[in-house]
Amino acid sequence: MLLFGYLKKKPIAKLNASYERFEEIISLKVPKESIAYLVDLWKQEPFSFTIAKSRKTCLGNYTFRNKQHLITVNGDSNIYSFLITLVHEIAHQHVTIKYYPKRNRNILPHGIEWKNCFSELISPLLTNEVFPEEILEILKLHMKNPAASSVRDINLVKVLKKYSEKEIENSTILEDLQSGSFFVFNKQIYKKIEDRRTRTLVELAKTKKKFTILSHAEVNLLE
Repeated sequence: MLLFGYLKKKPIAKLNASYERFEEIISLKVPKESIAYLVDLWKQEPFSFTIAKSRKTCLGNYTFRNKQHLITVNGDSNIYSFLITLVHEIAHQHVTIKYYPKRNRNILPHGIEWKNCFSELISPLLTNEVFPEEILEILKLHMKNPAASSVRDINLVKVLKKYSEKEIENSTILEDLQSGSFFVFNKQIYKKIEDRRTRTLVELAKTKKKFTILSHAEVNLLE
């Protein structure tokens, strides 16, 4: 996801210099079969890289500020989600390098230029050596028209969630709950009312006010 702003939380690890340092930082964060390719991408177009603490607003972030390319990825992502997000942000960098000098205002953050670049950059990684078959199958479909964020693809969210190292007890996807179920989301208790196209109508238990939440949001079921 492309966001413009400063990193508010203290980073877990930060890179400003060499490809060796980049390789060291990502070595435990991505599938080992993808490391050499990522290092090659860094050598082609270096960038400052930060592994950030968990952020609810995004999985990753690319900014171009003071002629510097800055990329962050949340450190709590599993290795497959981390890899997808990192390539997503590198695609933003490549689009900026190609189009920024021309000051082309018709280039949208997640427009066709970014979609094509993202698909091209991730293509060499779409193999069974890098991704498990069940992720690979869904990821290939996702990359036919990649969304601004992978969390907008409910099928991709579900399959990536299976590989999270740290599963929260009673954690599930909102869409999978039955209507009338109570759940916790952002430390508030809600009641599920009904699913809509991409969002779910819910009721805040404390005030009875109704809201909509993304249907693929991760929530904690209350027994």
